[in-house]
Amino acid sequence: MLPVAVFVCLGWIVSVCIHEFGHAVVAYWGGDTSVKDKGYLTLNPLKYTDPTLSLVLPVVFLLIGGIALPGAAVYINQSQLRNRWWKSAVSAAGPIASVIVTLLLTIPFWLGWVTPFSEHWIGPALAFLIILQISVIQFNFLPIPPLDGYGIIEPWLPIQTQIKLRKLSKYGIIALFFLLSFVKPINLLFWKSAFTIGAMLGVPIELVWKGYASFNADSGILLLAAIGVFLLVRRVMSPHHACYEKGNQLLKSQQYEEAIASYDKAIKLKHDFWEAWHHRAWALGSLQRYKEAIASYEQAIVLKPDNPAIWTDWSGALAALQRYEEAIACCDRAIEINPHYPYAWYNKACFCALQGKASLVLDSLEQAINLDPNTFKTYAKNESSFYRIRQHERFKKMIGEL
Repeated sequence: MLPVAVFVCLGWIVSVCIHEFGHAVVAYWGGDTSVKDKGYLTLNPLKYTDPTLSLVLPVVFLLIGGIALPGAAVYINQSQLRNRWWKSAVSAAGPIASVIVTLLLTIPFWLGWVTPFSEHWIGPALAFLIILQISVIQFNFLPIPPLDGYGIIEPWLPIQTQIKLRKLSKYGIIALFFLLSFVKPINLLFWKSAFTIGAMLGVPIELVWKGYASFNADSGILLLAAIGVFLLVRRVMSPHHACYEKGNQLLKSQQYEEAIASYDKAIKLKHDFWEAWHHRAWALGSLQRYKEAIASYEQAIVLKPDNPAIWTDWSGALAALQRYEEAIACCDRAIEINPHYPYAWYNKACFCALQGKASLVLDSLEQAINLDPNTFKTYAKNESSFYRIRQHERFKKMIGEL
């Protein structure tokens, strides 16, 4: 029945929005105020979904018996989060939101409004949607990059381990899709656990299969509808925003040249797009193209002078060219805007260390550690620029070696 397919598809879109809203609202509470500027503190599907990754591809995977895991277009600025507890919380928030959605969907079964003998199409549609939600939750909680399960534990791993695992992220997701979609024993184990959890929640298995059959019967229509939505959303979405979100996805997967090209397109379409200038600068810095990065940071600052993250990131590019006084001035400006932004204090400590200003190093480092002890104690222990003060009693005390 077509209503089943439509219900499942619409329910899917809503669940993706709620999942991503969970990430965004916790990120906002944790210090990343940029999510508000990007419009993420709403349930607008155009802000949260990528038409291809969130709609078309999930349907295609479903049709071939795979897992309809959506890909969303949300970018969280990790550097603005207060500490690694918040970073873990942001990653956990999405799957937890999905769990809440799943539990709400099961209420009609708990109250007896829907039974295995119900003839209305809503029962099978709900049952099938719940199983899809459970499958996504299971998948998302796997501790493999770039999934949310890995995001929960990543802040607690050594920095070098994080860097190595990020490089493998794009291969990890491909391998997982292949194993879960085409390796039968793994596929059966995965779906069996999803059905078991569904049964524990009171969802009749026979209704799940009815829902799947109805969904599959209209799969051709559904696929055409998904393509139609894809074309419509692409037409409605602001072209500059679409380019920017594509750049963010490429930046997350460390495809820096491609990300820069996308940001360039966004800026060409909307020159005052400060987020695109900022992220373009970050990508350029990752390629060690520091002079170009500095020029982009300058543009971003002109457009958004009260953003401490831009000033702090700009300081890193200046320091890479040994322009330490200017770098420290940028950190001071970031601290003036937000005295509770630990990365500005930490960067200032590093740059003062490179100039041999021991007292300023210790004062700034102490501020960073007071704001986020776990993160910056770990950073300080491995920071090469602190070699001159490593034996200082105050330094040892701050990092817990005394």
